[in-house]
Amino acid sequence: MSLPTLGRRRMADAAFLPVVLGSLAVAGCDGAGEPSSGYEVRDSAGVTVVENTAPRWAEGVGWRLGDGPALDIGVEEGAPEYQLYGVSGAVRLDDGRIAVANGGSHELRFYSREGEFIESAGREGEGPGEFKGMSRLMRLGPDSLLIEDPNNLRISVFDTAGEFARAFTLGPGVESGWLSISIGLFADGTLLADAFRIQVCTGVQSGVCSDSTLYLRYDGEGAVIDTIGRFPGAERFAARPEAGVLPLPFGRTPAITPWGRGFYYTSGDAYEIGYYGIDGALRRLIRKAQPNPAVTRSDIDRYVEDELEGATDESWRQRLANVLSDMPYPKTMPAIDDLEVDAEGNLWVGEYRRPGDDEPRWSVFDREGRLLNVVRMPPRFTVFEIGGDYVLGRWPDELGIEHVQLYELIKG
Repeated sequence: MSLPTLGRRRMADAAFLPVVLGSLAVAGCDGAGEPSSGYEVRDSAGVTVVENTAPRWAEGVGWRLGDGPALDIGVEEGAPEYQLYGVSGAVRLDDGRIAVANGGSHELRFYSREGEFIESAGREGEGPGEFKGMSRLMRLGPDSLLIEDPNNLRISVFDTAGEFARAFTLGPGVESGWLSISIGLFADGTLLADAFRIQVCTGVQSGVCSDSTLYLRYDGEGAVIDTIGRFPGAERFAARPEAGVLPLPFGRTPAITPWGRGFYYTSGDAYEIGYYGIDGALRRLIRKAQPNPAVTRSDIDRYVEDELEGATDESWRQRLANVLSDMPYPKTMPAIDDLEVDAEGNLWVGEYRRPGDDEPRWSVFDREGRLLNVVRMPPRFTVFEIGGDYVLGRWPDELGIEHVQLYELIKG
């Protein structure tokens, strides 16, 4: 199995806690059939624009996941080292072992390539090698793992044998009242992070609002190397003082992932992804001719139902119901939900889904920005890592029991 590149991922404002432009065609196209046209490449003031109107491969031809997981870790009942909860990341190591950030137990766990438990590192606490939260697991080179702990405001570094090496904090990149959260790693090992205000939509009492997000580049000690740029942030709805500031239903939420010496970013407003250099300069635009889904009355009703179902406090439930009944809902949904880059430099774009639609669909673009085809994932599956021939992620079963699963990526 070939190894994945590092990088993630969707900017849900860190849960409010918190190209390289190769000229190579996509690797692994053999056997995918004759590609069809369906894209146009042009230059616009030095920016390469790729317009996709159809996939290169016909439906039913191209890439897909295996019929079932090749590896499944997780049980409802049994030994505690196989019980998973609050999994925030997983990576596959060079020797086939799987490292899992299990937030429920505040542990970094290691499993064999067959899914057998080997050992764990870490525990709950504030000391070296301990965690109060686990929001992201990143792989740095062949022998280091980085785990973001937003509650301890630090990133802990372990080797792939589970030994704690060091920890560092992302230094302030802007004035006080801002918080920096890591997103992923560039090819040189430096960190892409976003800085955002802890208090959002300041000065707005009521209505739709949005703060910009500042992206920064950090070194491996937590010092700011450079400011990359300021980009549009997530849309919210202010309902002060009744309900504070809430995510805007079907609002635009950016997605970002580093790759090579730059990063992919989309505001979600349209089906358009930009590739920016490490200096923040736009290099390439990738577009897909696909309109944003319209927001229907049934979509709104389903959204409200889901939100109120999760409100256990009756007072809060009533206030939330009042706000949701008066909220101005967008006419269309975002175009994009998530971004990933696989081990071979292909861009995977998670399609935005309607409430109740639990089948993830990912459009795959090659390194030149050409649309290959759409890969469907299992229901409720969250992608953590895409290798050359596998997809690794988290899957909750019908009872909500978490599993870490690895699927074969078949390139037929």
